[in-house]
Amino acid sequence: MTFLAIALLLAAVAQASSDPCTTISTSISANANVYWPNSTEYTLAIEHWLLSSIQEPQCVVEPSSAADIGVILKTVDATQTPFVVKGGGHTSNKGFSSTTGVHISLAQFNYTNLDAAAETVAIGAGTKWISAYTALNGTGFNVVGGRNPAVGVAGFTLGGGYSWKSNAHGLAIDNLLKVNIVLPNGTATTASATHNADLFFALKGGFNNFGIVTEFTFRAIPQDLVYGGHLTYAASQMAAVNAAVVAFEQNNTDIRAAIVHGITSTPTNGTFGAPFPAVQLFYDGPVLPEGMFADFFAIPTVSNNFAGPITFLTWSGADGGVSNLRGVFHAFSTLPHTPEFLQDVVDEVSAFAAELGPKSAAFLSVAIEPFMASALNASTSASSAYPPVRSPVLLPSNIFFGYTNATQDDTFHTAIAQIQANIVAKAAARGIIYPQSKGRLHILELRVSRRGRGACGGILGRGSFGEDEGGEGVCGSEGGDAVGGWVEGLSLMG
Repeated sequence: MTFLAIALLLAAVAQASSDPCTTISTSISANANVYWPNSTEYTLAIEHWLLSSIQEPQCVVEPSSAADIGVILKTVDATQTPFVVKGGGHTSNKGFSSTTGVHISLAQFNYTNLDAAAETVAIGAGTKWISAYTALNGTGFNVVGGRNPAVGVAGFTLGGGYSWKSNAHGLAIDNLLKVNIVLPNGTATTASATHNADLFFALKGGFNNFGIVTEFTFRAIPQDLVYGGHLTYAASQMAAVNAAVVAFEQNNTDIRAAIVHGITSTPTNGTFGAPFPAVQLFYDGPVLPEGMFADFFAIPTVSNNFAGPITFLTWSGADGGVSNLRGVFHAFSTLPHTPEFLQDVVDEVSAFAAELGPKSAAFLSVAIEPFMASALNASTSASSAYPPVRSPVLLPSNIFFGYTNATQDDTFHTAIAQIQANIVAKAAARGIIYPQSKGRLHILELRVSRRGRGACGGILGRGSFGEDEGGEGVCGSEGGDAVGGWVEGLSLMG
């Protein structure tokens, strides 16, 4: 072989090795796929619930096995290619489950398998909660899952997982029995309380940098008919609803009951008015106790679709697909609320609505989530990365801004960070504000990644394996019940 031929051969090899998509396409199994720009499959794969989360990668890789994922991880490591993993796609942040590098789609890991005898449910990491609930409907079993059916199982769970069932059964991570995971070095393994226990601890609320989870095995819990609905009120009823929320927090002792209080501002004829209250009421049982939610029913409503007994699937609703909006999430945690603090939140939403209305805001909302102490007492702080402490009880809240103008992305990211800071400051001033696991997680991150930078997104170890306003994703967060990434370590929107 001539010198020129050798040089050309080496150049071709170098070019191939620097093109991760081509390398992956020739190395993965026959059932796996690689989708290229301008194809229908590519467009569908990078779709997100929020338009602002979408980026255009070099290619979309759709593995069909843990072995495929191992090949992909080794390739992006060798080529130092940015990458992400998409589970449900409910994040609000670019880079959490979107990239300009290699986009790993877990679409083929979409399944829900109930083992009624063992009382366990195995759910693939590419599954959304609506699919899981549909599969379990009529079986008499359910899992501690997301409240928003469009959220992915993976990010919700890895972020912690606040559920309608949390008062009775704890967080999603408290009901997680085992995960199947591919480590950053491409090795497929499992983690549970008895195998890779430190890794299992990290995956329960520790978000990314530990690998790509392919399957979650949950404890199955009995499921009967339920009651639930949405009640909206005029803005003039805000003080009354706030008082009812605080009374529910202080007086409810029924672990089957749960509420979410939304403080929302939307435009009327292009102008944002005073924020209005809306509550979601849920009761996990076929008979509604006398007087349950009476304070909320006593306040005049604009709309009320509370119903029951109905199936849990009916209550969960349908996956609405994409929102056709841009948006940002954030979060904060506090001790139990007071009427004065809730009014502080109302005032902040009102002020930011006035500022952001002319900048294409579609709505501004803060969801107050008054869980009981039992939601966090199902386990101990030593068993999971989140929450950092289980006592005193810290109550999660989610902030969500929706808007339409792509040129305003930075404006809304800045604004939601500012309102979060303002609310936290007011909570601190009222004495209801407060991470112990961070050091342990960093030590594990160094151990599982030979580069000492974790595994997630971007150049191996820089970016995000998941999503999570907590975004979502697979070794990320989602949030939502996902929210705000590491800011509070919550998973709220799911």
